[in-house]
Amino acid sequence: MKKNLLYICFLILSINTYGQNQANWWFFGNNAGLDFNTGIPIPTTIGQLSTNEGCASIADACGSLLFYTDGITVWNQNHMVMPNGMNLLGDPSSTQSALIIPQPDTPNIYYIFTVGDFNPMTGLNYSVVDMTLDNGLGDVVPAQKNINLIADSTEKVAAAVTNNGDAWIVTYAEEIIGSGLFDTFYAFKLTSSGMDLSATVTSTFNNVQADDRRGYLRISPDGSNIVMMTQLPVTTGTVGQTGRGAWLFDFNNSTGMVSNPVRLHFPVTHQAYGAEFSPDSRKIYVDINTQSNGNDGDRILLQYNLDALNFANTPLTIYNTDPADITDNVARGALQIGPDNKIYYSRKSTQWLSVINNPDQIGAASTFILNGVQVATGTQVNEGLPPFYNAFFNPSFSFIEACETNATHFFADDIATCPGSNVLWDFGDPASGVDNTSSQPDPLHIYNTAGTYIVTLSINTIRGNYTTSKEITIVPQPIANTVNDIELCDDVSNNGIEAVDFTTTMSTVLGLQSSSDYQVTIHETLTEAQNDFNALPVNYNAVNGTYYARIDSNVSNGCYAITAFDIIINPQPIINNIDDLYLCDIDNDSVENFDLNIAGLQALGTQDPIVFDISYHNSMGDAMTNSNSINSFYDNNTINESIWLRIENVNNTNCYAIDNFTINLIQQPEIIPLNDYELCDDESNDGIESFNLPTLNAQVLGNQPSTFNISYHSSSIDANQNINSLPNNLNTGTTVIWARLENNQQQVCFTIEPIQITVFPHPVIELPEDINKCIDDIVTITAPAGFNLYNWSNGETTRSIQIEAAGDYTVTGTDSNGCTAADTITISNYEPTIFTSIEVRQFTLRDNRIEVSVSGSGPWEYSIDDFFYQSLPVFSDLLPGFYNINVRSLNGCDQLTIPTTIIAAPNFFTPNQDGFHDYWQVIAIETEPDAQIYIFDRFGKLLKQLSPTGIGWDGTYNGNPMPSTDYWFKVILNDGQSFRGHFSLKR
Repeated sequence: MKKNLLYICFLILSINTYGQNQANWWFFGNNAGLDFNTGIPIPTTIGQLSTNEGCASIADACGSLLFYTDGITVWNQNHMVMPNGMNLLGDPSSTQSALIIPQPDTPNIYYIFTVGDFNPMTGLNYSVVDMTLDNGLGDVVPAQKNINLIADSTEKVAAAVTNNGDAWIVTYAEEIIGSGLFDTFYAFKLTSSGMDLSATVTSTFNNVQADDRRGYLRISPDGSNIVMMTQLPVTTGTVGQTGRGAWLFDFNNSTGMVSNPVRLHFPVTHQAYGAEFSPDSRKIYVDINTQSNGNDGDRILLQYNLDALNFANTPLTIYNTDPADITDNVARGALQIGPDNKIYYSRKSTQWLSVINNPDQIGAASTFILNGVQVATGTQVNEGLPPFYNAFFNPSFSFIEACETNATHFFADDIATCPGSNVLWDFGDPASGVDNTSSQPDPLHIYNTAGTYIVTLSINTIRGNYTTSKEITIVPQPIANTVNDIELCDDVSNNGIEAVDFTTTMSTVLGLQSSSDYQVTIHETLTEAQNDFNALPVNYNAVNGTYYARIDSNVSNGCYAITAFDIIINPQPIINNIDDLYLCDIDNDSVENFDLNIAGLQALGTQDPIVFDISYHNSMGDAMTNSNSINSFYDNNTINESIWLRIENVNNTNCYAIDNFTINLIQQPEIIPLNDYELCDDESNDGIESFNLPTLNAQVLGNQPSTFNISYHSSSIDANQNINSLPNNLNTGTTVIWARLENNQQQVCFTIEPIQITVFPHPVIELPEDINKCIDDIVTITAPAGFNLYNWSNGETTRSIQIEAAGDYTVTGTDSNGCTAADTITISNYEPTIFTSIEVRQFTLRDNRIEVSVSGSGPWEYSIDDFFYQSLPVFSDLLPGFYNINVRSLNGCDQLTIPTTIIAAPNFFTPNQDGFHDYWQVIAIETEPDAQIYIFDRFGKLLKQLSPTGIGWDGTYNGNPMPSTDYWFKVILNDGQSFRGHFSLKR
C-alpha cells in the first residue's frame, strides 16, 4: 500500500556537549592534586593516588569531582576505593595508564580505558563505572570490568569526539599481535549503546614501525590530527625502529582513519616522551630528553607551528636545561592542557609544574614559566599528568535545524547549567527583532526567511567567559512527493531479499524540484530517515517492509520531508523435487485415475498453500501461460505420460515456477487359486511339520516377471500390510496362510491369496515279531490292513508275502492321504547243529562217562538210545562198549547221531579154553587200531604187546602158560592218552 504520509522533520546536528569543567580535578604523582574550579589551579592534598606515570580523573559538567584512578585502583569523590574498584589492568609504569570517557548520551555511565606495560602484557581494556551505584558515589560494574579490546598494545591511549557525538578510542599496537612491531592504529568506537566493535577501524603504517611502547599519544582539540611520541633514540631507516621519536598524523574523526604520517624532527641526542596540542590545534608541544626510564637528563621543550612552512624540521625551543649544568637535569615529563587553556608540564621529583600560559602563541610569546604551579607540601610531581577527552576543551552548542517558518532548537553546553552561569544567544536574525536574542540555555528560534545565519553563544561562568559561533543554513521546506509501492518477485533463495533500483522512486519523490538544490535518500527506518543516518545505496538488496524517502537541501540537511512507501517482495514459489506418480493398473487395462495433487503438495512442500496456487497442464507452453489446465483427478492417456505443474503467487501471478513429472501405470500382479500345501506328520505325530514355502513360489508367480516379490504371512492383514513375513521353513500345524505377490517398482502393486496348509496324521504299520525258521522252511508275512498300497523291499506289492530266504524285509504302506509308514521284519534261519567234540571217561567198569559238544542255534536234547532224551549232553555210569549219541535241536530243524566207544580193561580172565574169558583184551579197543597195548608182570617185565584188533593175550609167555597172579597193562591211545592198570589171571 502507499504510505501517503509526509514527515517534516529536523536533525540534531550535535547532541553531545561537554564543558571544560569535567577536567577541573587533577590527581597525579605522589598524592599531588590540583583543583581548577576557581579558574586557577589550587593545590590539594586530598588525593590518594600515587603513581609514576599514568593517571586519570573526571568531574561533572559543573566541576564536582566524580572519581579518579591510576589505572589499577579507582577512588570515588570521597577519596575512598570503590567497592569493585581494584585490580584494573593499567600499570603505574604505563605512560597513559588510564583514560576516562563519558558514554555518549548516557548520563552516569563512564568508561575507564586502561593500557598496561609489557610485563605482564595486558593490552587495551575497559571497565565501566555506573555513578548510580554505591548510593551515588559510583562503582565499577562487575560484569563490565577489564573487558579486553586488544591483546597487546603500546602504553598509549587517546580519545576524540566523532562528528556525530560518539567517541573514538585510539591506541597504537601491532598489526600481527605478538610480533613486537607496533605499526597500526586501532580506533574503537564508543556509542550511546556501548562499545561498537563492528565499527573498529585500523590504519597500518609499515614506515612507522616502533619497537618501544613508551610515550604519549594525543589528539588535537579539533580532532583533525594525532601526534605520537615513542621512546628510544631515532634510527631512521632501521626496520622496526622507524616509529621511534615524534610523528604527526591526519585524523578523520568521521571515519576513524589515520593517514599522512610526518616525522617531527629533533636532535638525535634526545628521545621523545610528552606531547600536547595547543587549544587552537595549530601548535604541538613536544618533550624530549637525553634519558629514558625516568632518569634525569637534559630536557628540551619544542613547539611545532603547523602553519609554518617546513614545520616538521623547524621546531622552536620553548625551554631547555643547560647541558653543561647537571644540577638542572630533570626526567622526561607529560604535557597536558588545562581547563584554563594553559599547558602544564611535569617536573619529576619536584613540587613544581611548568606552565605555558599562552600556548596558541608562537615561540616566546607562548610565555613559558618554569616554576609555574607548586603542588602542596608533602606531595610530589612525577612523570605523568592526567589525560582528558578532547571534547572537554571546546565548549560549544548544538542545534536542530528547521526549515524556514519552523522553530530551530538550540542547546547550550552543559556548563551553562552550572551555578553562577548565564548565557546570551545571538541568532544572527535582526529581522526577528527582540526575538533575535535569548538568555535561555536551550531556546527556540524561528527563521522566517531561508538563508545563512551566524549564531553566537556567550557563556559566563564563575571561572570565565566562553564565546563560540556557528554558521547555520535555513532552507525552504522541501516537498516529498508520494511514490508507489515497489512490488517484486523474490529470487529462488526466497530469503525475502531482492535487489531494488531506487532511481525511479527517488526521481518521483523529487518531482519538479531541482536535483541541484535537493537530494533524496532512502532509509530503512523512520528514525534513520529523520536523523539522516544509514542512507541506502541506489541499488540495494531490500527486504519486505516500509521504507522512507527523505528529501532535504544540498545546502543544509536540517530541513527535510519524508514520505513512506512499501517494498513488497512476493515469495517466489520453489518447486521441490517431485516424485513421479505411479498407480497399479488394477484391471491391467492401461487406464487409472491419478490424483495430481499428490505431486502438487510435494512440489509445494512447506510453502503456504494460501499464498500459492497450483495448476496442472498437458504441455510446458500451457503451464507457462497458465492455460488449458486439467483436472487434478486425471485419467491417463498413455502408460507413461508427462504432466506439467505450475505454482504461482496468488498476489502476483508473475511470480511462478513450472516443472514436470510423469504419471505411470504399474502391472498389477495376479495369483490364480493355489493348491493346498499338504504334508504328512512325522513319527512324532505332534501335528506340526516344517513347510518349505519357497516351493510354492513357482505356483504363486505363474508366468509373471521373476522380479516380482513373493512373501508369505499368517493373516490377510499382515499380507496386506506386508508385515511379519513368515520364514522360508515354516513349522506349523494345519492352518491357512496368505501369499503376497508384489510388483516392487516405484509404486508397490500387490495381490494376496490364501493357501490351505494341512498336516495329515502319520500312519502306523507294524509287522509281526522277527521270525527264526529252519533253513528250508517257507514262512508267510502279512502287513496290517488299512493301507491303499503296500511296497515290500523284495518288490512284492501284496499285503502278504511268503519268505524262504533269511534276511530283512521292509514293507511301506501308503494310506489314502498319501502318507506312508514302514516297518521291517527280520527272517533268520536256525544254524545247523554241528558236532564239535566228545569227551569220554573210560577204562572203568562202572564209572565211565560221555560228554558231547555241538554248535548251532540250539537248544538241544540228547539220547544214547534214541528213545529217552535229556537236556544235558553228559551220560554217566556207562559200561564199556559202543554207543550212538543222538542230538536233536528243540526247534525241530535237525538231529545228529554221534557214534563213540568206551574202552576198558577186564579185571581178570581164565585162559582154560572153556570158551569163557579165555583171552584178556581191552574192551572196544578195536576202535583205536593204532593204540599200543603192553602187558607186564609184577616186576615190570614186558610179557606181551597186543594188537588192538587181535583176540587178546592167552596167558602165555614164549608159549608157556603163566601162573595165576596179577599182571599190569599200559594202553597208549592215538591222541596220546595213556592208561595203566592191573588184572588177574586165574586158572
